[in-house]
Amino acid sequence: MNDFQKGILLLGKVENFEVKNNSLILFLIGPTMFIYSYYIQNNEDESIKIKGAKVLFAFLFLIASLLPFLFKKTVHYFYGWIVFLLMLSFSHYLIIHLSLNTFNIRFILGFYAFVFGAILLFNKRTFINIYLVTVFIHLVQKLMISPLDHSVYKSILGSFSLMIIFALILLNDSTAYRYSLAKSNRVLEKNRIELIKIAEDLEEKNKDLEEFAKVVSHDLRTPLGNVLALFNWLQQDYQDDNKEQIKGHLVLIEKEVLQMDSILEGVLKYTLHNNTADGIEKVNLNDLVAVLKHDYENKNCSVSILNTLPVLLINKSQILLVFQNLLQNAIKFNDKHVCNIAINYVFENKLHTFSVTDNGIGIHEKYHEKIFKLFQKLDVEKNNNSNGIGLSMVNKIINSNKGKVYLTSELNVGTTFYFTIPV
Repeated sequence: MNDFQKGILLLGKVENFEVKNNSLILFLIGPTMFIYSYYIQNNEDESIKIKGAKVLFAFLFLIASLLPFLFKKTVHYFYGWIVFLLMLSFSHYLIIHLSLNTFNIRFILGFYAFVFGAILLFNKRTFINIYLVTVFIHLVQKLMISPLDHSVYKSILGSFSLMIIFALILLNDSTAYRYSLAKSNRVLEKNRIELIKIAEDLEEKNKDLEEFAKVVSHDLRTPLGNVLALFNWLQQDYQDDNKEQIKGHLVLIEKEVLQMDSILEGVLKYTLHNNTADGIEKVNLNDLVAVLKHDYENKNCSVSILNTLPVLLINKSQILLVFQNLLQNAIKFNDKHVCNIAINYVFENKLHTFSVTDNGIGIHEKYHEKIFKLFQKLDVEKNNNSNGIGLSMVNKIINSNKGKVYLTSELNVGTTFYFTIPV
C-alpha cells in the first residue's frame, strides 16, 4: 500500500470517544429531521418535496449510528469517512430542497444549523475544507439560477459566508482541543494497557508468594522436622556409641537435606522463568532436542523425533526446561522394560503444536488438572524423587508464551503431553 492510500485511510480514523459522540448525534438526527419537517408542514404553505429522500436519509443516519455496535473493534478506522460522506450527501440534498422551495427562510435556518453541526462532527481539517468548498459552490450555483431578488441573494450569501467564518474561528480552537484530547486519550489507553499487564504480573507474583508460603509451611517444614528428629536420635546414638545407627541416621539426614535443596532449587527456577521477553532468540529445536535425546537415550530408553522441528523466536532456557521436564517425567514414571518416547510436531492455523508421548504408567483423568499446579504430586510420586514443580513450570512457561498445555492418557498404556505456541 502506497503513502497516498495510507493517507486516505488515515483520514477516516477517529478516536473511541469521537465514535461514541458521533454515533449518538447520528442517531438523534433522524427523529429530529422528522419532527422539524412535521413542524414546517403544519405551519407553512405546502412545500415541494423530493419523494422518499427524507425516509432514505433517516434510514442511513440510523444505520450509521448502529455501525459502532456492529464493528466494535474496527469501526474507529473508518468511521470518520462514514460521518463525512453522510453529512456531505445530506447537505447537498438540503441545498437542492432549498432551491426547489425558493430558499424559504425556515428551511434556510435549518440548513445553517445542520451545516454548523456537521462541521463540528468532522475530525480532520481536510474533511472540513472539502465540505465547505463543495457546499458553498453548490449553494452559489443554486442561488444564481433561482428567481430571487438581488437583495435576498446577497443576504443569503452574506449570512452563509459569515456563518462559515464564525464556524472556522470556533473550529480552530475545537480542532486543537480535539487533537490534544486524542493525544491524551492515546496516552491514557497505553497506560491502561500497561497497568493491566502490571496487574496481571502482580496477580501472578501474588500466586507465587502464596505457593511459596505453602512450601515454607509444609513442603520445607516436613523434611526440616525430619532432620530435627534424626538429629535428636543421632545425639542418643552418640551417647550409646552405636556407630551403625549413627551411620544410618546420617544417610537419612543427607537424604532430607537433598530433598530440601531440590525444593528450593525448583522454587528458584520457577520464579526466575517468569518473563518471556528476556533472552528471546532464534532457537533451532532440532538441535536442542537432539542434545536431550543423546543425554537420555540408553539401552532401556528410546527417544524418537517423528517430524522436523521448527526454528522459533523464544527464550532458549525456557523451551529447554519444557522439553527437559517432559522427557524426565516420561522416563521417571515408566514401568516398562524399555521406555519408548516419541516427540512429534505439527503446524496448523498459525499454531505450533508439540507432543511428547510415552508408554508409561498413565495418569488417571481426575489428576489431569492437578498435576499442573505447583507442588501438587500424585500418590504414585511418593516413592519418587519429585518435588511437584516440573509440570507446573512447564505450564507457566507455555502460558507466558500465550500457549496451552494439555494431555491425553490411558492407564498402564501411556501418556501424551501436548503444548502449543502461537506464531
